[in-house]
Amino acid sequence: MTLTHLISGIDEAEQGAAGSRCGAGTHLSGYTEWVSAQEPGLTLGWDWHLETRQASPHVVRQGLPRTNVLVVRADHEPLPWDESLEVLANFIDTFDWNVQAFDAVCQRYST
Repeated sequence: MTLTHLISGIDEAEQGAAGSRCGAGTHLSGYTEWVSAQEPGLTLGWDWHLETRQASPHVVRQGLPRTNVLVVRADHEPLPWDESLEVLANFIDTFDWNVQAFDAVCQRYST
């Protein structure tokens, strides 16, 4: 499955909270939505938060995805919903979505 970035944004509660106290640390989180380029149309969305404890800040997935995708086994039996979401979360972690999602957020909110 190949995914294309659709939209990313900052959680609304975060927009007003930034800079509430000079010198205070901030917590930045948001969402990203990706779609398949091929049919049938599949969507995967998930939350992220900004991780600043390493040398270069970056966004990381937070929690399980939101989706219309149910993963099936090789025998065409569907996985239980929670297991399907775990498989999809592992799939998300295999591709480089972080930079593209964060760049989209920066561009969206820079004006």
